[in-house]
Amino acid sequence: MPTPPSHALRRAGTKPHSPARLTACILAVLLAPLAAAQRHNGLSSPPTAPPPPKGLAGKAIVPVSTGMGALQFASVNYGVPAPQSLTRQLEADDDRTRAAALSAIGSPAQYLGRGHTPYPHSIQLSFVALGLTDELDAILTVELDQHIVSAVLMPHGDSWARIATLTYATSFANPSTTPATFLRIARSLMQHERYRAVYRATTVAANGDLTENEAHLRILNNKAVILISFASSARVCSNPKRPGCDITHRWLQPDPVDPSQHFFLVTANGHLSPHEAADPLASDTTFQQSHLHTFTCQPFNYSDTTERYEPTANPGPCTASAPQPPTPPAAPHEPVH
Repeated sequence: MPTPPSHALRRAGTKPHSPARLTACILAVLLAPLAAAQRHNGLSSPPTAPPPPKGLAGKAIVPVSTGMGALQFASVNYGVPAPQSLTRQLEADDDRTRAAALSAIGSPAQYLGRGHTPYPHSIQLSFVALGLTDELDAILTVELDQHIVSAVLMPHGDSWARIATLTYATSFANPSTTPATFLRIARSLMQHERYRAVYRATTVAANGDLTENEAHLRILNNKAVILISFASSARVCSNPKRPGCDITHRWLQPDPVDPSQHFFLVTANGHLSPHEAADPLASDTTFQQSHLHTFTCQPFNYSDTTERYEPTANPGPCTASAPQPPTPPAAPHEPVH
Protein backbone atom coordinates (compact mmCIF):
# COMPACT_ATOMS: atom_id res chain seq x y z
CA MET A 1 0.00 0.00 0.00
CA PRO A 2 1.61 3.35 -0.99
CA THR A 3 2.35 5.90 1.69
CA PRO A 4 0.07 8.97 1.72
CA PRO A 5 1.70 12.20 0.50
CA SER A 6 1.12 13.98 3.78
CA HIS A 7 2.80 11.18 5.72
CA ALA A 8 5.78 11.26 3.34
CA LEU A 9 6.25 14.98 3.84
CA ARG A 10 6.14 14.59 7.61
CA ARG A 11 8.75 11.88 7.46
CA ALA A 12 10.96 14.02 5.18
CA GLY A 13 10.69 17.05 7.55
CA THR A 14 11.95 15.01 10.49
CA LYS A 15 14.99 13.72 8.64
CA PRO A 16 18.16 14.53 10.67
CA HIS A 17 20.61 17.10 9.18
CA SER A 18 24.36 16.74 8.88
CA PRO A 19 26.64 18.77 11.29
CA ALA A 20 28.00 20.91 8.42
CA ARG A 21 24.52 21.93 7.38
CA LEU A 22 23.58 22.86 10.95
CA THR A 23 26.69 25.04 11.28
CA ALA A 24 25.84 26.90 8.05
CA CYS A 25 22.31 27.58 9.25
CA ILE A 26 23.54 28.95 12.60
CA LEU A 27 26.03 31.30 10.89
CA ALA A 28 23.30 32.56 8.54
CA VAL A 29 21.05 33.39 11.49
CA LEU A 30 23.85 35.21 13.36
CA LEU A 31 25.04 37.23 10.36
CA ALA A 32 21.59 38.27 9.18
CA PRO A 33 21.25 41.32 11.58
CA LEU A 34 24.71 42.57 10.60
CA ALA A 35 23.87 42.41 6.92
CA ALA A 36 20.59 44.21 7.55
CA ALA A 37 22.41 46.96 9.48
CA GLN A 38 24.51 47.74 6.43
CA ARG A 39 21.45 48.50 4.32
CA HIS A 40 20.39 52.16 4.63
CA ASN A 41 16.59 52.00 4.62
CA GLY A 42 15.98 55.05 6.84
CA LEU A 43 15.82 52.93 9.98
CA SER A 44 19.42 51.79 10.15
CA SER A 45 22.90 53.30 9.89
CA PRO A 46 24.44 53.87 6.44
CA PRO A 47 27.47 51.82 5.47
CA THR A 48 30.76 53.07 6.88
CA ALA A 49 32.87 54.90 4.30
CA PRO A 50 36.38 53.55 3.72
CA PRO A 51 39.17 55.59 5.28
CA PRO A 52 40.72 58.16 2.90
CA PRO A 53 44.17 57.41 1.54
CA LYS A 54 46.98 58.72 3.67
CA GLY A 55 48.37 60.75 0.80
CA LEU A 56 45.14 62.80 0.52
CA ALA A 57 44.89 63.79 4.20
CA GLY A 58 45.28 67.58 4.49
CA LYS A 59 47.83 69.14 6.78
CA ALA A 60 46.69 71.12 9.80
CA ILE A 61 46.71 74.88 9.29
CA VAL A 62 49.13 76.42 11.80
CA PRO A 63 50.05 80.13 12.05
CA VAL A 64 53.59 80.74 10.89
CA SER A 65 54.17 82.88 13.98
CA THR A 66 52.24 83.77 17.09
CA GLY A 67 52.83 85.00 20.63
CA MET A 68 53.36 88.37 22.29
CA GLY A 69 56.87 87.89 23.65
CA ALA A 70 57.70 90.44 26.37
CA LEU A 71 54.38 92.22 25.86
CA GLN A 72 51.84 91.56 28.64
CA PHE A 73 48.12 92.06 27.96
CA ALA A 74 45.36 92.21 30.59
CA SER A 75 41.68 92.67 29.75
CA VAL A 76 39.64 94.36 32.52
CA ASN A 77 36.56 96.52 33.07
CA TYR A 78 37.44 99.09 35.71
CA GLY A 79 35.94 102.55 36.22
CA VAL A 80 38.50 105.36 36.12
CA PRO A 81 38.55 109.18 36.00
CA ALA A 82 38.66 110.96 32.67
CA PRO A 83 41.96 110.62 30.76
CA GLN A 84 42.78 114.33 31.23
CA SER A 85 42.26 113.98 34.99
CA LEU A 86 44.47 110.89 35.11
CA THR A 87 47.20 112.81 33.31
CA ARG A 88 47.11 115.58 35.89
CA GLN A 89 47.01 113.11 38.77
CA LEU A 90 50.08 111.29 37.46
CA GLU A 91 52.01 114.57 37.78
CA ALA A 92 50.60 115.59 41.17
CA ASP A 93 52.92 116.44 44.07
CA ASP A 94 51.00 114.23 46.47
CA ASP A 95 52.27 110.62 46.57
CA ARG A 96 48.83 109.16 47.27
CA THR A 97 47.31 110.94 44.28
CA ARG A 98 50.03 109.65 41.98
CA ALA A 99 49.73 106.14 43.43
CA ALA A 100 45.96 106.15 42.86
CA ALA A 101 46.44 107.25 39.25
CA LEU A 102 49.11 104.57 38.66
CA SER A 103 46.75 101.98 40.09
CA ALA A 104 43.92 103.22 37.88
CA ILE A 105 45.95 102.61 34.68
CA GLY A 106 47.10 99.15 35.84
CA SER A 107 50.75 99.78 36.76
CA PRO A 108 52.79 96.92 38.29
CA ALA A 109 52.58 96.50 42.06
CA GLN A 110 56.16 97.63 42.63
CA TYR A 111 55.08 101.24 41.97
CA LEU A 112 52.11 101.12 44.35
CA GLY A 113 53.82 100.36 47.68
CA ARG A 114 54.14 102.75 50.57
CA GLY A 115 56.87 105.32 50.40
CA HIS A 116 57.93 107.56 47.58
CA THR A 117 55.84 106.99 44.46
CA PRO A 118 57.92 107.72 41.32
CA TYR A 119 57.04 110.42 38.86
CA PRO A 120 56.52 109.24 35.25
CA HIS A 121 59.38 110.05 32.90
CA SER A 122 56.92 110.76 30.07
CA ILE A 123 53.18 110.65 29.44
CA GLN A 124 51.53 110.19 26.05
CA LEU A 125 47.77 110.61 25.61
CA SER A 126 46.04 109.80 22.31
CA PHE A 127 42.35 110.04 21.37
CA VAL A 128 41.43 107.70 18.51
CA ALA A 129 38.43 105.76 17.22
CA LEU A 130 39.45 102.22 18.15
CA GLY A 131 35.88 100.93 18.46
CA LEU A 132 32.68 101.04 16.46
CA THR A 133 31.01 104.01 18.13
CA ASP A 134 31.21 107.67 17.17
CA GLU A 135 33.03 108.54 20.41
CA LEU A 136 36.78 108.72 20.63
CA ASP A 137 38.61 106.22 22.83
CA ALA A 138 41.78 107.07 24.74
CA ILE A 139 45.19 105.43 25.10
CA LEU A 140 47.26 106.70 28.04
CA THR A 141 50.88 105.52 27.88
CA VAL A 142 53.23 106.17 30.81
CA GLU A 143 56.98 105.60 30.94
CA LEU A 144 58.19 104.49 34.38
CA ASP A 145 61.58 103.43 35.76
CA GLN A 146 61.40 99.79 34.65
CA HIS A 147 58.17 99.57 32.63
CA ILE A 148 56.09 101.21 29.93
CA VAL A 149 52.39 100.98 30.78
CA SER A 150 49.65 101.68 28.24
CA ALA A 151 46.01 101.86 29.40
CA VAL A 152 43.15 101.56 26.90
CA LEU A 153 40.22 103.70 28.07
CA MET A 154 36.67 103.69 26.71
CA PRO A 155 33.94 106.29 27.39
CA HIS A 156 30.63 105.22 28.96
CA GLY A 157 28.37 108.26 28.83
CA ASP A 158 29.84 110.80 31.25
CA SER A 159 32.30 108.30 32.79
CA TRP A 160 35.29 106.29 31.61
CA ALA A 161 36.43 102.69 32.05
CA ARG A 162 39.80 101.03 31.60
CA ILE A 163 39.21 97.96 29.45
CA ALA A 164 42.80 96.80 28.94
CA THR A 165 46.40 97.43 29.97
CA LEU A 166 49.53 96.51 28.05
CA THR A 167 52.81 96.41 29.96
CA TYR A 168 56.36 96.13 28.66
CA ALA A 169 59.20 95.56 31.13
CA THR A 170 62.03 97.79 29.89
CA SER A 171 64.43 100.07 31.69
CA PHE A 172 64.32 103.82 31.23
CA ALA A 173 68.09 103.64 30.68
CA ASN A 174 67.46 101.77 27.42
CA PRO A 175 67.36 104.54 24.78
CA SER A 176 65.82 102.32 22.11
CA THR A 177 62.50 101.91 23.97
CA THR A 178 60.20 104.90 24.37
CA PRO A 179 56.42 105.32 24.24
CA ALA A 180 56.80 106.27 20.56
CA THR A 181 58.61 103.01 19.70
CA PHE A 182 56.29 100.97 21.94
CA LEU A 183 52.97 102.23 20.55
CA ARG A 184 51.98 103.22 17.03
CA ILE A 185 48.51 104.32 15.89
CA ALA A 186 47.55 103.03 12.43
CA ARG A 187 44.41 102.88 10.31
CA SER A 188 42.26 99.79 10.68
CA LEU A 189 42.72 97.24 7.90
CA MET A 190 39.00 96.40 7.91
CA GLN A 191 37.49 99.87 8.37
CA HIS A 192 39.66 102.69 7.10
CA GLU A 193 37.74 105.31 9.06
CA ARG A 194 38.76 103.53 12.29
CA TYR A 195 42.14 102.96 13.91
CA ARG A 196 44.13 100.17 15.52
CA ALA A 197 46.86 100.28 18.14
CA VAL A 198 50.08 98.47 17.17
CA TYR A 199 52.36 97.54 20.08
CA ARG A 200 55.94 96.29 19.81
CA ALA A 201 58.16 94.72 22.46
CA THR A 202 61.74 93.50 21.93
CA THR A 203 63.53 90.74 23.81
CA VAL A 204 67.34 90.66 23.65
CA ALA A 205 69.18 87.50 24.68
CA ALA A 206 72.54 87.42 26.46
CA ASN A 207 74.30 86.38 23.23
CA GLY A 208 72.89 89.36 21.31
CA ASP A 209 70.06 87.57 19.50
CA LEU A 210 66.83 89.57 19.53
CA THR A 211 63.15 89.04 18.78
CA GLU A 212 60.54 91.77 18.38
CA ASN A 213 56.88 90.83 18.87
CA GLU A 214 54.00 92.85 17.52
CA ALA A 215 50.34 92.93 18.59
CA HIS A 216 47.40 94.70 16.90
CA LEU A 217 44.55 95.85 19.15
CA ARG A 218 41.03 97.16 18.54
CA ILE A 219 37.88 97.63 20.61
CA LEU A 220 35.10 95.23 19.54
CA ASN A 221 31.88 94.58 21.45
CA ASN A 222 33.01 97.02 24.15
CA LYS A 223 36.18 95.08 24.94
CA ALA A 224 39.79 95.30 23.83
CA VAL A 225 40.76 92.48 21.45
CA ILE A 226 44.19 91.44 20.19
CA LEU A 227 43.42 90.87 16.52
CA ILE A 228 46.79 89.27 15.72
CA SER A 229 50.22 88.88 17.31
CA PHE A 230 53.43 87.62 15.73
CA ALA A 231 57.21 87.97 15.79
CA SER A 232 57.68 90.95 13.49
CA SER A 233 61.49 90.95 13.56
CA ALA A 234 64.27 88.59 14.62
CA ARG A 235 68.05 88.48 14.42
CA VAL A 236 70.06 85.35 15.23
CA CYS A 237 73.86 85.72 15.24
CA SER A 238 74.77 82.78 17.50
CA ASN A 239 74.65 79.96 14.93
CA PRO A 240 78.19 78.48 14.90
CA LYS A 241 77.53 76.62 11.63
CA ARG A 242 76.67 79.82 9.78
CA PRO A 243 78.80 82.88 10.56
CA GLY A 244 77.03 86.20 10.45
CA CYS A 245 73.39 86.88 11.30
CA ASP A 246 70.12 85.41 10.05
CA ILE A 247 67.39 88.07 9.89
CA THR A 248 63.61 87.73 9.68
CA HIS A 249 60.97 90.40 9.07
CA ARG A 250 57.18 89.92 9.12
CA TRP A 251 54.32 92.27 8.36
CA LEU A 252 50.56 92.07 7.76
CA GLN A 253 49.21 93.48 4.52
CA PRO A 254 45.76 93.42 2.87
CA ASP A 255 44.97 91.28 -0.13
CA PRO A 256 44.43 93.65 -3.11
CA VAL A 257 41.44 91.59 -4.24
CA ASP A 258 39.54 91.88 -0.94
CA PRO A 259 41.42 94.29 1.37
CA SER A 260 38.67 94.35 4.01
CA GLN A 261 38.51 90.61 4.77
CA HIS A 262 41.58 88.85 3.35
CA PHE A 263 45.16 89.51 4.45
CA PHE A 264 48.64 88.09 4.08
CA LEU A 265 51.25 87.66 6.80
CA VAL A 266 54.46 88.05 4.82
CA THR A 267 57.67 86.46 6.14
CA ALA A 268 60.97 87.64 4.66
CA ASN A 269 64.31 85.99 5.47
CA GLY A 270 67.86 87.10 4.77
CA HIS A 271 71.43 86.80 5.95
CA LEU A 272 74.18 89.23 6.89
CA SER A 273 77.79 88.17 6.44
CA PRO A 274 80.18 88.72 9.37
CA HIS A 275 81.50 91.85 7.64
CA GLU A 276 77.96 93.20 7.06
CA ALA A 277 76.86 92.32 10.61
CA ALA A 278 79.77 94.38 11.99
CA ASP A 279 78.65 97.44 10.03
CA PRO A 280 77.24 100.20 12.29
CA LEU A 281 74.17 100.29 10.02
CA ALA A 282 73.43 96.57 10.53
CA SER A 283 70.70 97.38 13.08
CA ASP A 284 68.94 99.79 10.72
CA THR A 285 65.68 98.47 9.31
CA THR A 286 66.35 99.76 5.80
CA PHE A 287 69.79 98.15 5.76
CA GLN A 288 68.30 94.79 6.79
CA GLN A 289 65.47 95.02 4.28
CA SER A 290 68.01 95.36 1.47
CA HIS A 291 69.37 91.91 2.44
CA LEU A 292 66.06 90.03 2.44
CA HIS A 293 65.94 87.34 -0.23
CA THR A 294 63.28 84.70 0.55
CA PHE A 295 59.60 85.61 0.87
CA THR A 296 56.64 83.44 1.92
CA CYS A 297 52.99 84.39 2.50
CA GLN A 298 50.27 82.93 4.70
CA PRO A 299 46.66 84.00 4.01
CA PHE A 300 44.51 85.19 6.92
CA ASN A 301 40.81 86.02 7.26
CA TYR A 302 39.08 87.89 10.06
CA SER A 303 36.87 85.54 12.09
CA ASP A 304 33.72 86.90 13.72
CA THR A 305 33.72 83.91 16.08
CA THR A 306 37.17 84.35 17.59
CA GLU A 307 37.44 88.10 16.83
CA ARG A 308 40.94 87.49 15.50
CA TYR A 309 42.72 87.04 12.21
CA GLU A 310 42.80 83.27 11.57
CA PRO A 311 45.01 81.50 8.98
CA THR A 312 43.18 79.87 6.08
CA ALA A 313 46.15 77.99 4.58
CA ASN A 314 49.71 77.09 5.40
CA PRO A 315 52.55 79.39 4.30
CA GLY A 316 53.52 79.22 0.66
CA PRO A 317 55.17 81.22 -2.09
CA CYS A 318 53.99 84.80 -2.50
CA THR A 319 52.12 85.08 -5.81
CA ALA A 320 50.21 87.94 -7.39
CA SER A 321 46.52 87.88 -6.52
CA ALA A 322 43.94 87.46 -9.20
CA PRO A 323 42.72 90.78 -10.66
CA GLN A 324 39.43 92.20 -9.49
CA PRO A 325 36.63 91.02 -11.81
CA PRO A 326 35.03 93.84 -13.78
CA THR A 327 31.68 95.13 -12.59
CA PRO A 328 28.87 94.13 -14.99
CA PRO A 329 27.23 97.08 -16.76
CA ALA A 330 23.79 98.22 -15.70
CA ALA A 331 20.74 97.18 -17.70
CA PRO A 332 19.69 99.65 -20.44
CA HIS A 333 16.40 100.47 -18.77
CA GLU A 334 18.04 101.23 -15.39
CA PRO A 335 19.41 104.74 -14.83
CA VAL A 336 23.11 104.87 -14.03
CA HIS A 337 23.90 107.16 -11.08
